[in-house]
Amino acid sequence: MGELTIRRDRILAAARYQGTDRAKEAAAAVKSQGPSRTTGLNVSETLQRLMSKAGQAEERVREGRRTLQTGETVLAEVQDSLSRMAELAKRAAEGPPEDRAALQEELDRLAEGIGRMIGGASVNGAPLFLDEDLGTVEDLEALLQAVSEEGEEVQPLPDWLVRALDQDLDPKKLLDALGLDRNATSADLLAAVMNSSLEGSPAVGALAALYLGAVIAGSADQALEGLQMLLQQVADGVPLDRAVELLTGGLFSGIDDFQARFTSGIAPGLQTFLTQLLLSQAPAQDLTGSTLLGLLAGGGGTDMDLMLMGLLTVLQAPQAPPEGAAAGEGGEGAPVSHEAAGRALPAAAVPLGQVQGIGRDLSGLSFDPAAGLLTVSGTADVILQGMGQEPQAVLIAGSGRVTLLDVQLSQLTVTAPQARVSSAGESALGQVLLSKGASLVLEGSGLLKIAALRGEGGNVLRLAGGAAVLSQDGRTLEALSVPAVLDGPASLAAGAGAAGVTSSAGRPLEPFDLVWKALLPGWGALTSLTVDGRQIQTALGQSFPIRLWLDKGDPSHGWPVHALALRGKDALGRLKTRYAYLRWDQRARAFQEVPMYPNPFTVTGGEDGLDWVYEEEPHALHILSSRVTALSGGVGTDADQVPFSGRIVLADGIGRIGLDLEGVDCRVPFGRAFDLGRENQVSLALRPETEERFESGPGFAGISLGEDTSLTIRRQSGDGAPGALIAVGHDGGAGIGRDCAAGRERSGKIHIQGGVIQALGEGGGAGIGAGKHSPAGPFLMTGGTVTAVGGKGGGAGIGAGLGAAAGDITIRGGCVWAEAASHAAAIGAAVQGTCGDIQIAGTAKIAKAEGGDPGADIGACLFGGCGQVDISGGADIGRAKLRTRSGIPLGTGGEAVTLPQFRLSAGALRLDRLLLSTPEQARTAGAVLETGRRWVGQIQSVYSALYVQMEQSAAGLRSVQRYISVARVRDTSAAGALLEDMRRSILLQPGQAIDTHSGRGAGDVGQLLDRR
Repeated sequence: MGELTIRRDRILAAARYQGTDRAKEAAAAVKSQGPSRTTGLNVSETLQRLMSKAGQAEERVREGRRTLQTGETVLAEVQDSLSRMAELAKRAAEGPPEDRAALQEELDRLAEGIGRMIGGASVNGAPLFLDEDLGTVEDLEALLQAVSEEGEEVQPLPDWLVRALDQDLDPKKLLDALGLDRNATSADLLAAVMNSSLEGSPAVGALAALYLGAVIAGSADQALEGLQMLLQQVADGVPLDRAVELLTGGLFSGIDDFQARFTSGIAPGLQTFLTQLLLSQAPAQDLTGSTLLGLLAGGGGTDMDLMLMGLLTVLQAPQAPPEGAAAGEGGEGAPVSHEAAGRALPAAAVPLGQVQGIGRDLSGLSFDPAAGLLTVSGTADVILQGMGQEPQAVLIAGSGRVTLLDVQLSQLTVTAPQARVSSAGESALGQVLLSKGASLVLEGSGLLKIAALRGEGGNVLRLAGGAAVLSQDGRTLEALSVPAVLDGPASLAAGAGAAGVTSSAGRPLEPFDLVWKALLPGWGALTSLTVDGRQIQTALGQSFPIRLWLDKGDPSHGWPVHALALRGKDALGRLKTRYAYLRWDQRARAFQEVPMYPNPFTVTGGEDGLDWVYEEEPHALHILSSRVTALSGGVGTDADQVPFSGRIVLADGIGRIGLDLEGVDCRVPFGRAFDLGRENQVSLALRPETEERFESGPGFAGISLGEDTSLTIRRQSGDGAPGALIAVGHDGGAGIGRDCAAGRERSGKIHIQGGVIQALGEGGGAGIGAGKHSPAGPFLMTGGTVTAVGGKGGGAGIGAGLGAAAGDITIRGGCVWAEAASHAAAIGAAVQGTCGDIQIAGTAKIAKAEGGDPGADIGACLFGGCGQVDISGGADIGRAKLRTRSGIPLGTGGEAVTLPQFRLSAGALRLDRLLLSTPEQARTAGAVLETGRRWVGQIQSVYSALYVQMEQSAAGLRSVQRYISVARVRDTSAAGALLEDMRRSILLQPGQAIDTHSGRGAGDVGQLLDRR
């Protein structure tokens, strides 16, 4: 069985099984390298590959720049002439009759000049402008969107992570940067991390990156594999916060949560990780003389090259240190000066009996050796870290937060009116005594084992997070003698007793014991628990009971359902997710698990749990093998009698699978309705007299094809009308085909053999084929009836999507109704999206093919080209018009885009019919000239946007080329220095690109890019 994960590419909430983790396979090469011996060579080889690619891209950019400059010069002259002609028309309309003859003569001269300029504008023999009717002048937004949004899919990494890539990972150098040596203690390491900022210290950033990788991979010796998995997720377009949450199994809710817990020193297992990496005589991984970039480069491969190329292009010059930051000999991680305005005191570690006090202000700590009592007073936050086996007594008299990190206390006495104790790791407290009127707030992410809890009156125990167990022997729970209030997600394993547990609103709560090892057989660890949308961040991997306190509700308002989301890992370290729903059972006087979203599908073939699995929270039916043969249903009613829709997810790598659809209805507000997975050959048979409907959420195709997946749709044998299928994608998703921004390779073959198919794309997605910025493979139709509509935004009816190419289109039978808007072809190319060859032959009938541009029904369109178009064998294309002429390929440093051959000529602008003989004629001429000026202005905006896109995408490549030479990278010892040079380079900014061409200002382009 494959791996169950929750993927939310952008807003995806559909679960998905993954049979093979490609990121792990690619990362495996990293572990096999010997870093200390091969790093320089690997970096050198990688940089040589990048150099070659940068050179090729630079040549394409030079050619593209010359093309754009030629067109811009002509457009500027045409615009100036049109402005002059408009002034002449105004003078003729308002001036005396005797001037009109001279004005007419000058008007005609300017019109002839415009004709000559436009007619002579060409590049390598290809005209830049076409002598055709203008068509619409108000719908260039799709093209502008394709140009301005190119490359925006990948969420950037934080600066500290990017800058950490070229940090030397030699443990001695890292310790030097922290101001420490091998005689340091683990407490010293934590204090040094707390003293440094991720943004200001690449050394600390590198440690954070390695720690995050270790958490993702599940072990310190696979930290690089985990980090590579994270980079790959981000490069694939998964938002960084979502990638962190997904890959850590919910241990961290996002990058901000990770940063906060790392720099505060309370991230789970951080102390052990740092000690093993920096102080151990036998570290988990030998990183001497290595950099993160070098180790990642050592993994090799084209995908890794492209990922590293993207990372290098965002490197900026080092920022000036913040005011008051230490500089000079102290190193990057040197403590911050106490005198600096607005800066905190440096953290320090002080031994205090059996614990160490860690914090920036330890003046509130005092230790009485004779009594063995540590007193904590004042308002400063401190960490108490255990360092011995003997228990110690602690008294909290202050209001600052006291973090307990693996300590053993014989007694914890609280005299403060409101003390705060945060748990990190696992701590054991013999007795907790609350003085009269004192309250204690428990929070954090660790476990507190409390043998006894006593109060002297007027006390409250408030739980805001973490987990606490009240038991003397570890088996029998003690009853609460102090009232407890649940302020946040937390676990309190204790008997209710007479005091009881209430919510922050005062409602009594009832306990529910989550014995996760019984609930989750086969799981090795529980890393994250979310209750009603609130995450309990605590040490959940132990065998102690997790006792939740929940509101049971009341009969008058019904018993509410509480949702639990459990994330963890199985025995092999694979991520797992399980949802459970709890409702109070009045008869049993306890919470019982109930089916909140019962399976709305009827499945034929296969075995539940082996060949298919239904997951409640995302309402997802996961098909795991080809033994499943038929499906029906899809609409259900939840436990509160509210209708909901299910979704279907095919596991990756099933191979050939045939499914009979017998009335399936999946309409989901987010994510994919029907996910065909990757590396599958799927055949869908439509039952006669039934209708199948799949409608996905924003950004996804109605029926979504992953990489290397093919789809065949056929009519199931039987009497009656052929079965129908409706597929709707939204916000860049195709009706049938690719999601928005799902990848850059042409992938997914679609074959329609029969049935009645309706496919609607939206926001740049094709009806059938490519999604916005997501190329598609070939399309074949041999029968059936297809209605395919590319929604407004630049997607074809059948074929390419906005900014995304499509493969060959072959129609040999059946009947097609195809429509497109926003200048895309009905069958073929889209706005900045080319397609392959188009063949329409045999008994094929094109009942309707109406493109979004006059004369571009089948084939190319104004903003996208195609291969050959062949109509043969008696095929009927009706009134559809063919267009084979494409624009001019324009290199932009990345994938080539098409420079449209805009309709522009003296005739198209109607300049040969302008008369100034009467005031009425002069006013008519003025209106014609104003229309022409607007059209030329639109073309100028597109040229400017293309120029800016070219400079932005090429800037980083020029920077790489500037600092790498083949001669230098042959010397492997110079690799690290080259990376440092690249890191310090300042890239050409988009604003500079705008200001350095054609005289067009930033304001013009700003208005252009805002036009949506």
